[in-house]
Amino acid sequence: MPFTRVDFHINYDKQQVNCPQGQVSAGWHGPYPTSSPTAAPVILARFTKSQCRPCPARAQCTSTTDNARTVGFPPRELRDLQLRVRTEQQTPEWKARYAVRSGVESTVHEFAHGHGMRHCRNRGQGKGRI
Repeated sequence: MPFTRVDFHINYDKQQVNCPQGQVSAGWHGPYPTSSPTAAPVILARFTKSQCRPCPARAQCTSTTDNARTVGFPPRELRDLQLRVRTEQQTPEWKARYAVRSGVESTVHEFAHGHGMRHCRNRGQGKGRI
């Protein structure tokens, strides 16, 4: 099973990332803005080729044959928020609230896509407003 960002230990104070095999990142860069204006900025931690090439778990870590691993992750505040929200999503209370939302969204989806209501026309009348 390949390693994911969760498998890497991020130390924001030292600006280092430890890989699952114990290697410490050689570089910490960013945060950089992303290509999407609504996406969070990203910090990049890079490992060197000399760290990654001899690693026995290289196939689980990266698919490139000549480059080292780069790990991207959000700034500390966003990372903490992600972890808190993901933990909250595992509670029965959150799942009960989401079940209501999923029921409503499935109804809207069926109406819009099943009956073509995304593209309704009213010839000779003004736009429909709520």
